[in-house]
Amino acid sequence: MSFNCFPTFNKPGVTFWFLCVRLQQRSIERAMDLTDSFTWEDLPTRDADTGHFTAAGWIPLTMKYSIRAAIAALCSHTVQSTIRIVTNHETVLIAWYPFDWTVSPFYELVNISQVITIR
Repeated sequence: MSFNCFPTFNKPGVTFWFLCVRLQQRSIERAMDLTDSFTWEDLPTRDADTGHFTAAGWIPLTMKYSIRAAIAALCSHTVQSTIRIVTNHETVLIAWYPFDWTVSPFYELVNISQVITIR
């Protein structure tokens, strides 16, 4: 195995980044302290003049639709994986096993272990 497959780290760059963060630590802590008293729920959700959503009004909508998008993606992945398992006799994940996993009960156990691992 060659060393080309291992990721390399730019040590001077990482050191410089840590040094910059360390020098700005008080500014970062001050900015974080300012966010403690801030809550989106206290702000108006609609602009009084135009009636358009403000940033505080977009947050609940964004959260609602992002949760729905994640659920839709998980459901479509589950359906796609189930169809692939039933029709092609494949596993959920592509993996190598040191035994013949294509025969029953190993096939079922491998799929169950992969589903549990994904969760």
